Amino acid sequence: MYISRISIKNFRNFGGSPFEMKLRPFTLILGENNVGKTNLLAALALVYNQEISALQKRTLELDDFNYDIVTAFKKQVADDTVSPDDVNFPEILIDTTISDITDDQHPVLGDWYSNTELSEARITYRFSLRGNFNRQKWVVEQREAVAASDKAMAEHSRYIGLPIGDYRHSIYGGGRPDNDCDAWLLRMLRVEILDALRDAERELTAGGDQRLLFRVLRQGSDVGYTDIKRLLDELRAAIDDEPALASIKSDVQKLLSRVSLVTPGEDHSIGLHFAALEAVEILKKLAMTYGANPITVERNGLGRNNLLYVALVLSQLAKAPDLTAGDDNYVAFRLVGIEEPEAHLHPHLQDHLAQNVEDVRKDHADSLQLILTSHSTHVAAKLSLDNTVVLFRKDNDGTLAAHYLLDGIDRVKNKGTVRFLTLYLDATKSRMFFARRLILVEGIAEQIVLPRLFEQATGQTLESIGCTVVNVNGVAFRHFLTIIKNGFFKKCVVITDSDAGTKTENRAKNLREDFKDHSHIDIQVTKERTFEEELIAANATGDPARLLFEALTMTKPDNGPALEKKTGANAIDIETFFAEIEHYKAEFAINLVSLLSQSATNELRKAATTKKKAKKKATKKGATTTRVLNVPTYLANAFEFVRG
Repeated sequence: MYISRISIKNFRNFGGSPFEMKLRPFTLILGENNVGKTNLLAALALVYNQEISALQKRTLELDDFNYDIVTAFKKQVADDTVSPDDVNFPEILIDTTISDITDDQHPVLGDWYSNTELSEARITYRFSLRGNFNRQKWVVEQREAVAASDKAMAEHSRYIGLPIGDYRHSIYGGGRPDNDCDAWLLRMLRVEILDALRDAERELTAGGDQRLLFRVLRQGSDVGYTDIKRLLDELRAAIDDEPALASIKSDVQKLLSRVSLVTPGEDHSIGLHFAALEAVEILKKLAMTYGANPITVERNGLGRNNLLYVALVLSQLAKAPDLTAGDDNYVAFRLVGIEEPEAHLHPHLQDHLAQNVEDVRKDHADSLQLILTSHSTHVAAKLSLDNTVVLFRKDNDGTLAAHYLLDGIDRVKNKGTVRFLTLYLDATKSRMFFARRLILVEGIAEQIVLPRLFEQATGQTLESIGCTVVNVNGVAFRHFLTIIKNGFFKKCVVITDSDAGTKTENRAKNLREDFKDHSHIDIQVTKERTFEEELIAANATGDPARLLFEALTMTKPDNGPALEKKTGANAIDIETFFAEIEHYKAEFAINLVSLLSQSATNELRKAATTKKKAKKKATKKGATTTRVLNVPTYLANAFEFVRG
C-alpha cells in the first residue's frame, strides 16, 4: 500500500482552494525555496503518527493557518454588513487516500474504506472549532470591541483575532467526520520525517530519550540485553573490591560519621555505583562509530554523518511487516520523508545516493513509501522522471501547482522525447525545475553572453527574477517544451537561430507554429543565420564594433588586428567576421563578456567618486568609458517576455 493522494486546505502556504497532488510509492519533489515542500511533509505527519521521531503535536497554532485566509476571515468579522451567521471560520483539512492495499493490511484499514470495491481508504486530519462554540456570540463581541475603539473602520480587521484556543483536531476515516480513526490502528501506519536541518551528529549519539539512535535501540525488548546487564553486574562487583577505590570510600565514610548527627539505626556506609542496570540507561551510554577505525561520529565530517543518519532510519523502517510481532509492535505500513538528502554531500556522493535510494523502496514495495524533497540538480538528474514532481507557482495567477514531469506526454507518440530526457537530462539542464522562468538556448555562446546582455538591457540580473538559461546543446527545444506545455507552466522563451539558407531553415518556423497556442511559451528567432551573426549585425559600427574587435583580438591575436585594420571606418562585414569566430564561439563569447564586465566595474568605480574627480579622470589619456553592446531586437523581445 501507499499514500496515493493528498489534499491540503488552509495549512500554511496552502490556501482556501484545496491543493491536490498525486503521490507515488517513490516520489521526488522538486521546487524553489518556500514553495511548500516542507509543509507538504508536515501535513503528512499531522495525519499519520510517527514511529521513531517524537510525535508532532497535532494541535496547531495561529501561524499554521494560511495568512491570506486568516486575513480574509478578519475582514469578514470586521464588516458589520455581513451577518454573524454568514462569517466563515477557517479550518485546516488534510485528506489522504491510500491505495494498493494488500490482504495483510485490510484488517487495519477496514473501517476507513472510501469506495465500494474496498480498494482505497481515506484518512483525514481536521483542525476546526469545537462543536459547542458559539460563533455568532463571538462575532458580535469582536465587533463591539473594535467599534468601541477610536480606530478607523478600515483598520478594524487588524484588531480581530482568531479563537485559536477553541480549535480542536480530529482524525477520521472514509471521508466521514463521525468515523474517528482508532488510535491503536492508526499506530500501525508509521511515518518518519527527516527534516533538512537535522543534527546528524547529535542524533547518532543515544544520550537522550528523543535522539534517533536511542529510539531505534529502544525498539528491542529488554530481554535482549541480559548478557550486558550480567557483565555490568560483574563490573560493579569489581569496583567494590578495588583496593584504591575501597580506601577512598573508607576515608569519606569516616569523615561522614564525624559530621553527621548520630541517629539510632542509621547506616552511614557509602559505595560507588557504576550505572543503573536498566536497559534504558545502558542504551543511553551508546554512540555509533563509522569506519575501520572506531572513530565516534563527533569526529566525522557532516556528509559522512548525514549518510549514516539516513542509513540508520532506512534500515529500521525498510522492513517487511512482521506478523508475529504482536499487536503492539505490528506495523502495516511505513512512510519515510527525507528533506534534502543531499545535505553536506559532494556531487559524486549525491549522484551515488540518488542512484541507489530508489532501490531501497523496491525491495519493500508493499509496505514502504519514500518521499524525497531536494534542491540538488544532481539528485534531480539521476532519479526517475516518472517519479519526479515539481511544485511551482503559476505565472498567470500565482496559484500553487504540482506537475509530474512526464504527465500528459504520450509515451508512444513522444517516445523520442522521453528517451532524450531520460538519457541527457544532466545536472545543468535540471536547473530548469528550480527556476521561475526559463530561457532555452542552442549553445554555449548564448548561455555565456545572454545573462550579461539581459543585465545591460534591463538593469536586473536573471537570478533576481528567478530565471535560468538552459543550454539544450543543439536544437532539442521540442523535448523540453513538451514538458512545459503539458503542465509545467513556467514562462519560457526559446532563443534560436533561423538557419536561413540551410536545410533546417523551416525548423524555427515549425516550432513557432506548434507552440503558438501556449501563452507561457515564446519563440524568438534571428533574422541572420545565427546568434553570433545577429550580434555582429546589431553592433557593426562605432564603439560597439570596436568592442567586438577587441574580443576578436583576445581570441585571435593575429587575425583580429588585421581584420580591424582592413575594415577601417567601414561597418563590419558580417560574414567575414563570423568566419573568424565560427570555430571559436565559446572563446569569443567568454572574452566578450569579460570586456563587458570590466567596463561595468570601471563605471561603478567612477560612480563612487565625486563628479569633479570623475570629470578629471575622464579627461586623462586612455581613460576607460562604459562600453555596451546594442541588444538585437529578437533578444530584446525575449527579455521583455520573460520579465513579464
